Amino acid sequence: MNTHRIKLGTKRLLVAASLWALAAGAASAEDAAGDWSGFLAGQYHIMVHVVKDTGGHYQATLESPDQGSFVLTADAVESDPSHLSFAVPKIGAHYTGLWDAEKKSWVGTWTQNMSIPLVLSRVTSHASALAPAKRPQEEAIAMGPRPYRVEEVTFPSASGGIKLAGTLSVPNGQGPFPAVVLIGGTGPGTRDENGFGHKLFLVLADALNRRGIAVLRYDKRGVGASSGNFETATIPDFASDAEAAVAFLKSRPGIAPDHIGLIGHSEGGAIAPMIAVRNASARFTVLMAGPGMRIGRLLNVQNAKIAEASGMPEDQIAKKTAFFNKLYTDLAADESGTRALPIAQADIAQGVQDHVIRAENADALARQLTSPWARQAFNYDPIPTLRALRTPVLVLDGSRDLFVPPEENLSAIREALRRNPDATIIELPNINHMFQTAKIGTPAESIDIEETVAPAALKVITDWVVAHSS
Repeated sequence: MNTHRIKLGTKRLLVAASLWALAAGAASAEDAAGDWSGFLAGQYHIMVHVVKDTGGHYQATLESPDQGSFVLTADAVESDPSHLSFAVPKIGAHYTGLWDAEKKSWVGTWTQNMSIPLVLSRVTSHASALAPAKRPQEEAIAMGPRPYRVEEVTFPSASGGIKLAGTLSVPNGQGPFPAVVLIGGTGPGTRDENGFGHKLFLVLADALNRRGIAVLRYDKRGVGASSGNFETATIPDFASDAEAAVAFLKSRPGIAPDHIGLIGHSEGGAIAPMIAVRNASARFTVLMAGPGMRIGRLLNVQNAKIAEASGMPEDQIAKKTAFFNKLYTDLAADESGTRALPIAQADIAQGVQDHVIRAENADALARQLTSPWARQAFNYDPIPTLRALRTPVLVLDGSRDLFVPPEENLSAIREALRRNPDATIIELPNINHMFQTAKIGTPAESIDIEETVAPAALKVITDWVVAHSS
């Protein structure tokens, strides 16, 4: 068996994985026997074949056609009407999912060094499972024509020895052109910010290019063609990388060095203000679903919102909220970080005993919560930086955003920016965290939506950037 397959090390993608998927509980019921298909990290097809013998015991095999013809045998397959879990020892992976009656899918987490969302939906044939999802906006870009030129580029990070790889797209003509750097959200994202089977930054870059704005987007350190180690990186490291992208743009012919801005999505919406406050080269900023509260608290808010929208009972949501609130508080009290792992392990052990956390997920959750990124990010408060921001800023959030809910975030951001002479704050109706037109805003819904970015959102962003980059 090819053990190098389905290894997501530097090529994996994480888009706001819900830690609550590692907890117990479910919304409805389903028999797991049958064929299931999902899209892991927005990149890899995963097919799971589950059979149940006459004694009621489950067995499963997996394949990923995108990565070659091979089959992996799952171990420790467990299922009841609301829960499916299995391990894949050969590649060090584990899956836990809860049944979502509305989506008719197992909504859960694939854990392989870190946790990644994976939704498994029932399929009737191998061919239907492999049929590519329709993405009209991305397909139109691929077909062309494009009134801009595209160049693969590399540039050094401020961190020694790291080389970042990306795509610079510049409108046709001599310029010089105003430009923006696109800063991705949580997890090891690629330059296109692949998420839930969509390429948000590809579509956003195309829209900006067509309005006369040059765009630089890049793979995060340790991801795609960029060097470095993603696993040990923190938010300040990613901010240094984005600042290096600004410096690179300033050095390029055809780019107007005095008209460079930043567009950050999700976690990138926390990073962009850091740079704009300390670097005069960043002349304007767009925050797409940027946080307005400490990230540790935000994670609990978003997980509760997603659980509620997915149909989880209120008593289970309350138990999980209380558990994670205590866990984040206990971890925050360890300012040095030297006791983070034993603190997490003790709280999680109690969670297992209280039937809030499944025992098989305890180790993965403890590792995830005490990673270098988590120790720094969970305590990060974006408000002081936003208060110091004086350059023009556009703040956008969607009314269907369950990851950065507007009611909990926009009021705090509005107060923080009240002394900014050019701050525009907009809640976009019926828009989710990925800036798609949505009905409920859950991760499973994002995968099913054909639209990559709502045209209304693209118009607001491009109009504002054009007006502030002249």
